[in-house]
Amino acid sequence: MNTRDAMRIHSITTAVVLTSLVACATDDATEDEPELGDTVQAVTCPAPNIVDNRALAVTDAQILAKFSFQRVMNKVNATGKSNITSLQLYKNWMSTWATCGAGVDPNGYGVTCTRPESGLGAINPFATTGPRFVPVALMNRFDLAPANGADCGEYRIVYALRDSPGDRAFFIFEARLPNPNPAAGLDGCAGVADFWAKLSLDNDVASRATKLERFYFAGITADGFAVSPVVTATNYGLGATGAANGKGQIRSNTFVDGVEWHLREFKLKKPCALADSCKLAMAHVTAKTNPADELFRGTHANSAAFETSFLNQVGSLSRKNAATLGMATQNAHNEFESSAQAPTVVYRLFANATFKSKITAAITNPNLTANNILDRATTQTCGGCHQLSNGVDLGDGVRWPSSLGFVHVSETSALSPALVTTFLPRRHAVLKAFLDRQCGTPNTLEAPSPLEALTVGGSALDAH
Repeated sequence: MNTRDAMRIHSITTAVVLTSLVACATDDATEDEPELGDTVQAVTCPAPNIVDNRALAVTDAQILAKFSFQRVMNKVNATGKSNITSLQLYKNWMSTWATCGAGVDPNGYGVTCTRPESGLGAINPFATTGPRFVPVALMNRFDLAPANGADCGEYRIVYALRDSPGDRAFFIFEARLPNPNPAAGLDGCAGVADFWAKLSLDNDVASRATKLERFYFAGITADGFAVSPVVTATNYGLGATGAANGKGQIRSNTFVDGVEWHLREFKLKKPCALADSCKLAMAHVTAKTNPADELFRGTHANSAAFETSFLNQVGSLSRKNAATLGMATQNAHNEFESSAQAPTVVYRLFANATFKSKITAAITNPNLTANNILDRATTQTCGGCHQLSNGVDLGDGVRWPSSLGFVHVSETSALSPALVTTFLPRRHAVLKAFLDRQCGTPNTLEAPSPLEALTVGGSALDAH
C-alpha cells in the first residue's frame, strides 16, 4: 500500500467519525439534525461543463429550505461549545451595534454608535412568520482559495430579513473551508472543486439539495480525503484559544429605520479555549479592504505606513478586467464599518496632492491616472462594491458593474448585474480551469503562482 492510499483510507475513516459526531450534536431549539451519512466521490475527468446556478450561485427554493437561519445558528453554537442558546447568541450579536466602549475603534478612525440595527435584537429571527431571516442564496467562492492551498476558499450562505416594513438587512455567513490534504497544496482542494462542478450534471433538484446539505452540515469524502463540514464555528473565525483570529467571517449589510446602508464584519469568539464550553459571541472586527479616509488625507499617524503599502497595490489595481482587480490592506488600516451611501470610501475626493503624485509615479499603464487607481480602490471596499462604484469609469476601458442597489442578492434571490455579467463568469472560468488542469486538459486561463500572495482567482489575499 502506498502512502497516498494509506492517507485516503485514514481520511475516509475520519469522514465517517466526523459525520457521526455532527449527526449526534444536540441543538438548543426545535429543528432536528437528520442523519446525513457520507458521500465518497473521485474527481471526474474530463471536467464537467459548469452550470452557474447549480455550481456557483444556488437559489433554488427547495435547496434553500434546508438552510434555515435557526439551523445554521444552532450548528455554529453547538460546534463552538457555547453555553448559551442560539437565540441569546443572536441577541448579543445585535447588541454590538449599541456597543461603544473602549477598544471598539482602537485606531480612532470613527465608528457610529448607537445604531438602529441594535433594535433587530427584539425580533425572533427564527420565526416562521413576521420579521425573520430566511436563506436567499448559497455561493461557491472557490476562487478565493489561496494559490498555495492554505485553504479551499469560502462557501457562503446569504440570509435576508423578511416582513419588517421599512427595514432591509442581510447576513452573509462566509465560511473558510480547510484543505483536506494540505500537503498537496492547492491540488488538495480538487475534491471540493469537483463536488461543486458535478452538481452541474445532476438534473434532480432534490438530489442536489441533499448533496449540498451534506457538504455544509456533515462533510463529505472527495478525491479520497475527508472534507470537514462547512458550518462549524472554526470556519467563521473562532481560533484555537477562543480569540476571533481564525479564518472566515460573517458580514452584515443593513438599512434599518431608514438610516444609511451600512456594512460590518464579525468573527466568533469566546473567553475560553476552543475545546472548552463557555459563552460564544460575535466579535465586531475590521471590515477588510476598507482603508480609512484619514489615511488618504494624510491626517493619521498610520498614513505614512499606509501610503507605502498602497503603492504596492497599484499593479493589482491596474488590471484590465473588473473581476480581477485586487487590493490587500493591513488590519491596522481598515475601518470597523463601511457605508454604502456616505462618500468616506470615495478616495479620489480627498486623497492629498502629494499622495496622488506618488500614485501617478507608480502607474505603469499610460491609460490610467491617479484618480482611476483611487476609484479602483473604492471598488474593493464594502460600500464601493455594493453601491458607490456602480457604473464608474475606471479608465482603460473598464467600468465597474452595478449592484441591485446596495445588494448583490435580493430578498427574492435575484442576482445583481455585477454577479451575472462580470463576477460569476470569472468564477466559472477559474473553477473550470482548475479542474481542467487536474485532468491534464489544456486551458488558456493562467494558473496563479503559489509563491505569490494571491487567490486562485488572481485577487489579493485579505488580511484575516
